[in-house]
Amino acid sequence: MNRFIAVVVLLAVAISLAAAGVAWLVTTYHSMMWRPEILKVLEVDLYYNTTDSSWWLRVEALNEGEADAEVYKVEVHNIEVLILNPPKVVKAGSRGGIYVKLGRSYTPETTYTIRLYLRSGTVYPVLERVVRAST
Repeated sequence: MNRFIAVVVLLAVAISLAAAGVAWLVTTYHSMMWRPEILKVLEVDLYYNTTDSSWWLRVEALNEGEADAEVYKVEVHNIEVLILNPPKVVKAGSRGGIYVKLGRSYTPETTYTIRLYLRSGTVYPVLERVVRAST
């Protein structure tokens, strides 16, 4: 009788460990496959608009993730930070443009660092873009 109880206990432990292992594998696989928002920055322009006499930032981005990317803040490093209200949204699986009117003056043909901040906590640095003044 003792041998039968030992076999049942060992079998129960083995089944429990197998079930826990399968649950761990499934959740790990799902978390590795889930892509919230993956924003791929395609183009960035910092240009002077002569019609309204102000500087504008244009960002073309492709969202390769499964969730919408909400850009709520844009930073020109060490120069200005702009809170976007409402946030600019690039839909999941699509390409979108983000246009932001800047509040300061910039020097043409100068390199600036641009940062995009997403609601999810992700920061996308777009480094070393040359500013071109439009004519």
